[in-house]
Amino acid sequence: MHREIRQPLAAAALALNFASMVYGVYFIAAGRAAVLPTLFGIALLAALALNLLLVLLNYTKGAGKRLQRWGTAYLIISMVSVGLMGLGGAVANSVYAPRTEALVQFFLVYPGYFAVLIAGLLHAGLTRSLAGEYFDQGENPPRPSGGRILLLIKLFLVLLSGFFNAYILLTDYAGLLQIWISQSALFLAFFYAALTLWILKLYGKPGCPVNIIVGLAGLVLFLVFLLPLLLTPGAAKQAEDEFRAAFGEDWPARLDPAAEKHFLKHRFSLPAYFLGYPQNGYTVERDILFYEGTEGVDRGIKLYFDVYKPLLTQPDLPGYGTTIIRIHGGAWIAGDKGFANMMQMNKYLASQGYTVFDVQYGLTSLVTLPDIMNLHGFLTSVAALIPKDTDISAVAAPATVRGPFTLDDMVRHLGIFTDHLAEHAGKYGASLDSVFISGGSAGGHLTTAMALAMAGREHEAIFNPAITVKGYIPFYPANKAMPILEAIGGAPEWIDVEQLVRPDSPPCLIYQGRSDGMVPWETARSFKERYLEVGNEACAVIYLPLAAHASDFQFTGYYNQLFLYYMERFLALHK
Repeated sequence: MHREIRQPLAAAALALNFASMVYGVYFIAAGRAAVLPTLFGIALLAALALNLLLVLLNYTKGAGKRLQRWGTAYLIISMVSVGLMGLGGAVANSVYAPRTEALVQFFLVYPGYFAVLIAGLLHAGLTRSLAGEYFDQGENPPRPSGGRILLLIKLFLVLLSGFFNAYILLTDYAGLLQIWISQSALFLAFFYAALTLWILKLYGKPGCPVNIIVGLAGLVLFLVFLLPLLLTPGAAKQAEDEFRAAFGEDWPARLDPAAEKHFLKHRFSLPAYFLGYPQNGYTVERDILFYEGTEGVDRGIKLYFDVYKPLLTQPDLPGYGTTIIRIHGGAWIAGDKGFANMMQMNKYLASQGYTVFDVQYGLTSLVTLPDIMNLHGFLTSVAALIPKDTDISAVAAPATVRGPFTLDDMVRHLGIFTDHLAEHAGKYGASLDSVFISGGSAGGHLTTAMALAMAGREHEAIFNPAITVKGYIPFYPANKAMPILEAIGGAPEWIDVEQLVRPDSPPCLIYQGRSDGMVPWETARSFKERYLEVGNEACAVIYLPLAAHASDFQFTGYYNQLFLYYMERFLALHK
């Protein structure tokens, strides 16, 4: 009977693995133009799940030694493969040149994707062809050797770590692990499932209480880490409702069809989650100096920016004639342009026709990393061990941008950049008549301050009046971190940016994770309520379930894909 079950399952696995491989080749060639991503995304998940099920059935029902070894090989390949794909997505967000990003895809992402499918294909084929080796009756599992016991202990500890990772995913735990886990949960689901089966096979006693407990633990972890994916359709509906409420029921009809054909066509694509969208069609100039301080608090600082431009100037591109200023985060004490500012977003926007400026500003030494850690209530035991005067944050920021800067100084530095932009716009092909500002965390706070101040025309002594702000896009803006903002110091409107909201303030679109342990989601809600209080409805918050701080770092993760779908339409509507 077990043989009869495995034969059709193996046939289905063969078909799904092969179809997923073929579609993967097509998707790599077609990129964002690929059709039927939902159908083949489901087929891909089904292939991966069937592969694991076959390994489980072959183990529990007494398949021969050769098939058992192939099953173990599949599990190891599966664990390595999801790690490669996750790592490749992160590394792709950390390189400037299209050629380098292509190398990352070819040496990390694509090998991971195709290796797990080829291994599944071989295992399913062997399951069908080695039917005669089923049921090695009377063969008792060998007594575990010392090496096997040691390996079992190590793997079991890794499995236990999954429950801590699950806790991080399901709560607003504030720590750096949260950033990676929430957006990589789908990879973790298959990693822990494969790990569980490997432990079961090594232990070698089907049906015993230990194996049942381990199996249930693995099943729980698998389901928990599937949750962000399962919640994505509901998040997409909520995002659509929020977008329509802020920008009108008729917003799709107001889009330019010529520009719309370049947009992401789907709110979420599973093939893109696994394979990514390599960015091209842009050029980048790095490390352009726009300010060098020679006196006072600014003495010795040097501020630079990178500019990303479209490779070709095409009037039908969505970003034609539009400029975006991007401001990095880092709790006002750390961070930088480039790698620390979601580079793939900058590259994508440039490929869509926007001229994108990734800008440095002065970072403060008036507060320290322990101050930030204690504010958020995470790792407090570690924070207590760090001497108060230890400047650990310096390792995360260039020395040339650090000083005893207040919020007034940071805003002033960004104002100096606007003067540089106004003077040299022609050199970079940048428009001054259609400018958007975007940034995350502390950069989201400064984005909000800068956009509202420039649009309000009450701070023209700081910001160049030749620039017209059409809208702004804060990611998890840290607008309510009052103890730290007050410690840094500055004008009241920079400490509490809600004071700058006016009835005619420009439209905004906010990215906010529901499980953000560093910037609570209520911060974004409060800001939108402030818009409504003054009679301005043009502010939308896209809340993302189980999303952590900086959960947009994986460019083709479920969170960033969904937000980018609306972000590029927001830009097109208001440019």
